[in-house]
Order: sequence, then C-alpha cells, then structure tokens
Amino acid sequence: MKDSIVISASCADAAFPEPLRSDGQKADAAFGSFLVHYLDHSEYEAHAAIDRSRHTRVSHRLSRMVARLCARSGLSAEALAGPRTGLVSGSSYGCSPVYEMHHRLRQQGPRGVDAVRFAQATHNYPVSSCAIEYGLQGPCLSVVSTETAGLDALQCAFDWLRDNRCDRVLVTAFEDFAPPTADHLLARARATPGTAFGEAMVLLLLERETAATARGLAGLARLGSVTNIPARGRSHLHIQCSDPAVRTMRSQALDFLGAGGLLAIHDLLTSPDGAGPAATDWQIAVTAPASGIAVNIALPQMEHSQ
Repeated sequence: MKDSIVISASCADAAFPEPLRSDGQKADAAFGSFLVHYLDHSEYEAHAAIDRSRHTRVSHRLSRMVARLCARSGLSAEALAGPRTGLVSGSSYGCSPVYEMHHRLRQQGPRGVDAVRFAQATHNYPVSSCAIEYGLQGPCLSVVSTETAGLDALQCAFDWLRDNRCDRVLVTAFEDFAPPTADHLLARARATPGTAFGEAMVLLLLERETAATARGLAGLARLGSVTNIPARGRSHLHIQCSDPAVRTMRSQALDFLGAGGLLAIHDLLTSPDGAGPAATDWQIAVTAPASGIAVNIALPQMEHSQ
C-alpha cells in the first residue's frame, strides 16, 4: 500500500493593498500603487553587500522562509539536508533579473555583464542557492509556466513522493514584479478594468505520512490527488468544499498569478473557515488558457470553537 502524502507546514508572504495615507499618494505612485502591489523588500535592501552578492531578493526571501517553515514543522535545518529532501518552485514570470541581464547581454555583449549577476539571472537560481545553503541533495526543479505554475510545482512534488524519490519536498511559488515585469503587468491591469496584481511567495512542506508521524506530527492536511483538468480559455482560481454545509472560501481579491494556487492552499490550512466537525474535503483548481490543475485536500477532524 502506498504511503499517504501530507502537508506538514506552510507559510506565506503576500502583498495586499494598503490604505491611503492621510497626506495622499506619492506622485510617482499614481498608477502602480493601485494596480500592482509589492512585498516589503526592505530587509533584503538593507542586507550587507557580501550577503547580497549571494542572493537575489527572491532567493533571500526563500532562504528566510525555509527557516520559518522548519520552525513551524519541528524540523531542524540539519534534518532537511541530504538526498531525501527535494525542492521545486513555480512562477508565471520567473525571476525578473533574467530579462534585465539578457537585455544587457544584447546591448553590451559578454564583457558588459558581471559573471556573478549573470549566474543569478536564471529562473532556477532561487532553488539552486537554497539547495546549496541547506544541503538539499534530492530532486530540485524550477517550473516557469502560466497561472498554474504553483500547482504544477505541487504536482511535481506529489509525483516525486509517490514514486519514492524522496521523503519530503519543499514546494514554493512566487511572483517577483521587478522591472520590466511590473511595466508589463501595469499594461495588463489597465487593459482590464478591476484587475490588480500582487507579489507573493508561498512555501509548503509535503511529506510522506510515515516520515511525518515518525517525529510525532499528524500533518495539517492530506493530499488526495493532484490531477490535470480541462482549460477554461481564461485564467481562473476556484475553491470548493465537498460539504454544502461549509461555506466555500472566496478567491483572493488580487491576482497572484502562479502563486495564487498555493496561496489558496495556505489560506485554507490557516483559516477557521475550513474547520468542520469531521474531515472535510476541498478542491482547489487553477486553470489557464491552455492548461488546468486541480488539487484535492482532506482536512483533519477539527472541533468548532465556541
């Protein structure tokens, strides 16, 4: 009998609209502050130059988030190291430095590009740098696709665990709106009234159930299946409960692109809306014009708070 797969821990950083300041908006934020919402990157910006040479702002946040996830899951960083831990990321636009460095390469040629920055300007850099830092020797992969990217990464991790390639997988999804991605998204938002985009990074720990229970952890939820579904011709995030008595959660007000699917899972795991008197099955589905992924999740038995 195959081992069940559980989500042992989750954490997320997501940008949400801030209320208008009493003294009004800054002149240079007349459009972007309403249509594109950014995470707080001040910690990365303030970091020592020697550390910033090892990280981009995406890999820096991922490194810090892995430490948070370890604390929540009861795992030490040493326990993550080795061949039985994998890491997979998903993003619609990948890492923005890719576009910047390729532009510089076209304009200036190889001699005009810093070798370290060029190495960092790859879509797999956050995964690679994190794997090196934490000693992860299991399968590692970066997925750059559509709005389904986060759930594409989850499906990959699900298959690795089901095929016994590892015991646990860190699954992350992120969107980084550094230029020129932000300029492109502003144009998209202006062309579609009511649309706004938000940066986010989400991190889930998927484990074989025997690995989780071996250290006394029941898991936040059990993954029933991760399957491909027909595309809808447009991007869509749908969250539905199998029990009609449980209120279906609303989708996020902002479009978090490839991170939206994993963010919905994180919200479900941390929201009291998912709690029920018995195990409750949920489906989270993301579709794009050419693809779609659906994830079925069973929450453990929880008691209603009075």
